Amino acid sequence: MARRVSRILFPLLGVTAVAAAGLLIPNFLTAANLLNVVRQSSIIGICAVGMTVVIVVLGIDLSIAGLIALCPMVSGLLMLQGVPIVISIITGIIAGTGMGLFNGLMVAKLDVPPFITTLVIGQVSQGLALIMNNGRSIGGFPASYGYIGNGSVLGVPVSDLLMIMMMGIGIFITQLTPIGNRIYALGGNETVVRQEGINVDGLKLFVYAFSGFCASTAGILLSAQLDTVHPIQGDPYQLDTIAACVIGGVSLAGGEGRVALAVAGALIIGSLRNVLDLVGVHPFFQNVLVGTIIILVVFTSGLSRYRRTVAA
Repeated sequence: MARRVSRILFPLLGVTAVAAAGLLIPNFLTAANLLNVVRQSSIIGICAVGMTVVIVVLGIDLSIAGLIALCPMVSGLLMLQGVPIVISIITGIIAGTGMGLFNGLMVAKLDVPPFITTLVIGQVSQGLALIMNNGRSIGGFPASYGYIGNGSVLGVPVSDLLMIMMMGIGIFITQLTPIGNRIYALGGNETVVRQEGINVDGLKLFVYAFSGFCASTAGILLSAQLDTVHPIQGDPYQLDTIAACVIGGVSLAGGEGRVALAVAGALIIGSLRNVLDLVGVHPFFQNVLVGTIIILVVFTSGLSRYRRTVAA
């Protein structure tokens, strides 16, 4: 019971804080601004779906910033060369999923720490994005591509629908399939899972490939929103994705976390950024604040686990 309460405590506190700020700040609670918040949060939310699954197995994925740049760069260059949009998008997503799979291979087969592996792959991905167009941005994509980022279906932005769809996929995998049960078991105790004959390496390959898939999808959506791709466009989303998962109650100690709450954490982070923008806080100071929030939440969660251990 205590664990369940602690898992939803930070999302509730985050919603309360954002709501209070919204009441005090003009224009925050307008329909147009709230739709803009959700639209901007969709990138973080999609990345948080994949990051949640990775953190649950006691991993981390620091390659998403690079993948958010690499995958749309691949797709964008193909579109500018006349390749059909669908094929271009699929190729970009395959590239990102493949990088995620490589992360999983290094972690599972060579036992390289996830922090090192994903950090290096992120740098490699960003380097490839820089090389592909000599460090320059590309843009001017077909209007149908821009519809993915800025269009709507029955009044609902496509970006919001994509985030909901990815959240649904994540919930289905983690809560409604045998793979999900094994993922949580792996995060709880890898030794026991191996002794039960479960393919641990296969699970690790899957979660990192899935995270790569989510980051690739987010990168495509971002480039469609902006009608451009920049080789370092993913940098702002790395910290916010981790913050969304932490605020959403995903335990960095592994074995705990829900996709839906991580997406809620993404909306909280998006709302927080929006509030800070409205009051004129510089983006550099915003990063300091978000980083501080992560530290406080992790410290509080660790203190709570320590108290439960002592009490037991």
